[in-house]
Formats: sequence, structure tokens, C-alpha cells
Amino acid sequence: MIDLGMADGWQQLVVIINTILAAVLGSIIGYERDRAGKSAGPRTMALVAAASALVVSIGSFVDINTQFGDPTRAMHAIMTGIGFLGAGLIFSRKKSGVSGVTTAATVFATAAMGCAIGLGFQLSAAGMTLVVVAILRSTHFLEKTLYAHDEDDD
Repeated sequence: MIDLGMADGWQQLVVIINTILAAVLGSIIGYERDRAGKSAGPRTMALVAAASALVVSIGSFVDINTQFGDPTRAMHAIMTGIGFLGAGLIFSRKKSGVSGVTTAATVFATAAMGCAIGLGFQLSAAGMTLVVVAILRSTHFLEKTLYAHDEDDD
């Protein structure tokens, strides 16, 4: 008989709750990007955060249950993969230069937030979400103000 080593039901419930929380917080970040008219909106950010939380949560429970897992290896793989995703978001235009860097950085921050949830740092992840949204909103406002001022000089 094959032993699939099914995890404890409570552990699986914690993984599900972490994944849902990460999806909600990721969608908040994505909503801000969507409001700004940028790519990688609520669905993308929710998926990035939820997948990160799921993988790290499972890695944490494997470590606890078997003393063999290492959630930091999962985090390393996630961040490497997000780097490739971010590179796809950044593209060059001949006239306007490089764009998509902020969106790529936001995807990276969202993945980090999901990893934090997966490790059990839910409150820290909520704080990170507020920090990311505050940075995106405040700098968006500053950029609009500065660029409007530059346009007046032309």
C-alpha cells in the first residue's frame, strides 16, 4: 500500500487560511495597480501572493513534521521565479525608454508578502501590504505633480 503521508487536517486548514489571506492582501495591492492603469492587477497579484504563501506554508509544515524540509529553499525558488516574471513585465520602447519596472518590483514585493504569510507572519504581511500601497499611492501623486509641473515649463 502506498502511504501518501497526508498532512494533518488542521495543518491543511492553516495552509488554506494562509493562502486565502495572501490572495486578499495581494488583490488589494493589485487593485492599486489597476487604479493606476498599470498591468498586473488584482488577479495577478492575488495569484502571486497566494501561490507564494501556499508553497512556503507547505514547506514549513514539511519541515515541522519531518525535520527534513526547508521553507527558505522554497522562498529562494519563488523569488527566482518572480525575477523571471518581473523581467517579462519590463520591456523597452524605442521612444519612451524602459517601462514596467515599478510593476515588476510590486510583483516581487507581493511575492515576499505571500512568503511572509506562509511562514506565519500574517500581521507583518498586512503591514507590508499597507507599506506597498502607501508607496505606490504617494509616489504616483508626486509623479503626477512633478510631471504636470514639467509640462507647464514646455
